[in-house]
Amino acid sequence: MKVSLAVIQPGMSLIPTVVGAESVRAMALLGALVFVVAMGYGAGLPLIQPYLAQYLEPDAPQRLAWHVGTLGAVYTFALFLFAPWWGRMSDRHGRPVVLMAGFAAFLVGSAAAALAPNLGTVYGARALAGAGAAAIVPTAQAYVADISTPNDRNRRLVLLGGASFVGLLAGPAFGAWLAGPAMGMSLGDMPSMVNWPALLIAIVGVPLLILTPGGLVRNRPPAVATGSRSTTTVRRRFALASMVLAALASFAVGTFEVGFTLLGGQTLGLAGSAMAIMFVTCSVAMLAAQSVLLFPSVRRRIDHRWIALTFAVSALALTFTVVVSDAGALGLLIAVVGSGVGLIGPVLSYELLERDRSEAGGLMGKQAAAGNLGQALGSFGAGSLFAVHPAAPFGLAALVLLFGAGAAYALWGAAREDEIHLQTTTGVEHDG
Repeated sequence: MKVSLAVIQPGMSLIPTVVGAESVRAMALLGALVFVVAMGYGAGLPLIQPYLAQYLEPDAPQRLAWHVGTLGAVYTFALFLFAPWWGRMSDRHGRPVVLMAGFAAFLVGSAAAALAPNLGTVYGARALAGAGAAAIVPTAQAYVADISTPNDRNRRLVLLGGASFVGLLAGPAFGAWLAGPAMGMSLGDMPSMVNWPALLIAIVGVPLLILTPGGLVRNRPPAVATGSRSTTTVRRRFALASMVLAALASFAVGTFEVGFTLLGGQTLGLAGSAMAIMFVTCSVAMLAAQSVLLFPSVRRRIDHRWIALTFAVSALALTFTVVVSDAGALGLLIAVVGSGVGLIGPVLSYELLERDRSEAGGLMGKQAAAGNLGQALGSFGAGSLFAVHPAAPFGLAALVLLFGAGAAYALWGAAREDEIHLQTTTGVEHDG
């Protein structure tokens, strides 16, 4: 293995910076893990209604809508509960073992959901899959932070995010295809076919799990930085502000994932294949928008004003939900909202790792947990409010995003400026 040594911050241990074939192999494996988890989640999005209909009595659209939102909330709430714990474990015991344990739990949960005999088992299986998935993205981000120089880190984080978006892009199309057209049948003609995508994801993931130990460097995470009390206070304030923004942005994501599914299926009467195209459109928009972050000149210009504007534009777009009348308009709306909100999370991650990457696993885990809590609340709220009025979930999400715009400009912007100012005045060096 060929490594170099990254410049270190005061109070931190030497961190191996992986280069050459080792880095390519590690990034390919991390990208594959993230891709499979995202694809497993995305494959179920257009199938969630026929999947749950197997366990419910017919002609109960309000109850079905409630379970659509609640099942999505169970998965994301499990992500919220377990992401910080996985992050702490990866800081203490290393990233590879946590990635293996989490991915194994995700695969078992996916298989159990596909084979579930009743609704109670469905909820338990989705909770287990969510608990396992909680380990993947934050631990992979922390691993990238451990082994990379600053320039490589930003590029690799974008590639990692791209793998997630490609998984979300491929998932709905794959799920809708395998659940019907692959067997020359219409979606829903054989109800059990909606279970097949989750089962195949679990089977395909097993070889990847076996390859994980040999594909990752058994690195020791960086030691905890020993800064002053003022440095720690400023850092905590910035981390808290980032968690608030992650929760607010993800609330909107949870709302439109569930809300648009119900709007397309129940209000507009779109077929499962059409809904798959909607989610593919969303993923393509997110991937295209995030690709601009590959350019350092773009990243340097992103500040609190940019984040606030992104929140505000996404809120404005959601207000047009009331005039959506066909698949084309719904697809356009999904693309606009997805490309805006989907950029916020990666930017928050870059900023948190830009000036201090000690305890990266715990930090990424906390931010992921905040985002997952927001998404769980958004999913549950969308399922509950949609039964009251189809436009209600989107109105609430728009208000949350407007609040996020104010929080980004005032709360997050001030905390970010304080951290940059403290770094400048105290002479704390960049880690690259």
